[in-house]
Amino acid sequence: MRSQQLNLDQYDTDKIPNGLMSRYDVMFEPWVDEEMTLLELGIHRGGSLKLWRDYFRRGTIVGVDIKIPESHTPADRVLTFEGSQTDRAFLSQVANAGAPQGFDIIIDDASHIGEWTKTAFWHLFDNHLKPGGVYVIEDWPAGYWSDWPDGKELDLDKHLAQGPPVQLRSAGDGLWTRFMKRLRRKRPLACHSHGMVGFVKQLVDEQAAADVTRKSLRNEPGRSSKFESLLIGPSQVFVAKAKTAPGDSARATPDAPSTSETGPAGRSNTTS
Repeated sequence: MRSQQLNLDQYDTDKIPNGLMSRYDVMFEPWVDEEMTLLELGIHRGGSLKLWRDYFRRGTIVGVDIKIPESHTPADRVLTFEGSQTDRAFLSQVANAGAPQGFDIIIDDASHIGEWTKTAFWHLFDNHLKPGGVYVIEDWPAGYWSDWPDGKELDLDKHLAQGPPVQLRSAGDGLWTRFMKRLRRKRPLACHSHGMVGFVKQLVDEQAAADVTRKSLRNEPGRSSKFESLLIGPSQVFVAKAKTAPGDSARATPDAPSTSETGPAGRSNTTS
């Protein structure tokens, strides 16, 4: 694993004590020895930029923050830009300057605000991430924190509690069965959708685009997903971009199966 070849004690970033590198090692292995470009939103004191510069031997590392720290010093193969993750024009300027052919990897460790993260994600994913590239969203569980600007606490035991079983009449009841099929209520399961948690659940909908656009069992898909795969881990979401654009009326057939495993603009970001 690449991170085990580095002296991680020299990097001022919470990615290391929070245990994020083990999964990064797996997901980033194809790029370790390649010429590539990585963009990170939210650089805090710049420690993660130095980590990625050393991690990717031939990589160019681009960092964005609402306020670049005064202590940050320029370094070889590292570019930094000051601006907001919600400013689409600014993000395109960064991409055009740092990766005119597109980024291989994008990491969002900025505001952890659902709507702001969503704005940056779709603009960068659609316009500035290479096909086959990976977009990472860190700290998505902030949506469960009551003291986070758009988070809300969740009583998990109550949320997951099962109600009484639904009593169904026998399928052989004929007229009764047909009548109930017409009148039955489709009740959604309880769903926590605040902040980053709600945004991540929207990404699940995009992963299922073939069936979302299909609308019923009898129909054909309207388009395939923009995602090759979606991996949801404890503190990271990895979205792999499809190698080909979503096709009309075609179900996606990625090389690898989809996998599900289960600071804000206007002020300085707080993590890196």
